[in-house]
Amino acid sequence: MLEADAVDLGAELATLNPDRLRMHGTSRDAIDRFERSAQERSAAIAAGSAGALQARVDDLLPDAWAPRVLLLGHGSDATGHLEEALLGVGQRMGLAVVMATDADGPGMQMTIDRDGVISVPELDLQLEAHQLPVGEAAALAQLLAHAAALPGDVGTPSASTQDASGGGHLQAHEEAEATGNDRPQVVDGLVESVLPLPDDTYSVAAATTARDVLVLAPATTPARREDAAAADPHLDEDLADWDDPDCRRPKLTLLGPVRVDAQGKLPERNPRRQFYTEVVAYLATRPDGATSEQYATALWPDEPDVIGKTKVRQSISVVRSWLGAGENGEDYLPSGLTTAAGGRYRITGALVDSDLFRRLRTRALARGADGIADLHAALGLVRGRPLELPDLRVRGVGGYGWLLDDGGDRMDLEFAAMVVDVAHLVATYHLGNGEPDRAVSAAKVALQSETFEDVPLLDLVAACDALGNRAEADAYVQRILANHDAEVEEDLPPRTAAILHRRARA
Repeated sequence: MLEADAVDLGAELATLNPDRLRMHGTSRDAIDRFERSAQERSAAIAAGSAGALQARVDDLLPDAWAPRVLLLGHGSDATGHLEEALLGVGQRMGLAVVMATDADGPGMQMTIDRDGVISVPELDLQLEAHQLPVGEAAALAQLLAHAAALPGDVGTPSASTQDASGGGHLQAHEEAEATGNDRPQVVDGLVESVLPLPDDTYSVAAATTARDVLVLAPATTPARREDAAAADPHLDEDLADWDDPDCRRPKLTLLGPVRVDAQGKLPERNPRRQFYTEVVAYLATRPDGATSEQYATALWPDEPDVIGKTKVRQSISVVRSWLGAGENGEDYLPSGLTTAAGGRYRITGALVDSDLFRRLRTRALARGADGIADLHAALGLVRGRPLELPDLRVRGVGGYGWLLDDGGDRMDLEFAAMVVDVAHLVATYHLGNGEPDRAVSAAKVALQSETFEDVPLLDLVAACDALGNRAEADAYVQRILANHDAEVEEDLPPRTAAILHRRARA
């Protein structure tokens, strides 16, 4: 009978099970609900009840002692007196507050590391934490919300899933049944997606699959839309600054040839300019910053004794001067010893196109059908192959070896995949809307990334077919075959072959 109230985390799970997992826009509402439960149970214990454990053992009003957990993300204004109340009862209440915080506080401390190991020192425990990527969590929540609405389901939707007319996911499913759609659609703004039409529309008109639609365009809610806007209130301002040639904030281009535009003085013909560009790229792609040791070994990987050398400090000094200072007088690359830097080299306040791209994509998915404008804006940031490097600094030979992370993933390939996903989403949207020319434009942006994926070529095949350019579509099919050294479509990867086979039957 566990119930959970969450604030500032897990918004993608809003539709998972609204009867038991509730998302709150503010911590005040969640804390008020939790406090009422705490007061009721504390009063019962004061009146002689043995607490939650004994009540369950003796089967005495077990529903009244159902476990409740309050989950508070970073930034939630949890009240100290609530924590003290829980700790001071002396009996088990069936209540727990879990706070994400960087500071010590009352209660039991738990930490989770990058490897997914959760440590509970007070219990001398180290366990493997159950984890679920955000994208998979959103898709799972959508699937379970849909499954809960299938015919034959007993009971009624909870109040949190009903609209003013008494509908909800059940009504959404009935509408989906009538249209042949596989996903919940818009019900008075309750559930929607950036691909708002029935799934069959996209599977017929676009080079996509049901899984593509589910993963790339998960369902969203008004609450998620509001949360996304609140979480990134300066996105439009940053986009305006990016497009403003007179803006003095440093700008780093990574979705194309690597370039830094900054207010400081560093001659274009400076023989070390490309190296200093790499320094900016390295630091700007590390939001948590880098220690002096990490910085030195990343930029001079072939010099084991480089740590502490003068050239390490000198390079930071040059880059700090190049980036300049903001209107408040603070350097965009603060000293590693300042409080703001936290003992690390960290670039703050700069604009990075890959970061803007991610933020636009996040907001677009949260905005549902209104998010297509953000996706177009994201594609507008792409200028070529991500992290295209000058001849003077070749990957792994003289620089940029840090692009390969500890897990063996290359940042440039991750950026290219990110561009392909968004371009495919935009192309699918426009093909479903009967706008193949706009789908062509989106797919060609993906091709700029020099991706090895079939996705943009398949989008172009579908768009050219829709435009009546059969010969051009056939040319893209031949290009796909050549990329795989295949003679016939049956030799292609299953997804590619299935989409081309569907085209042949059309």
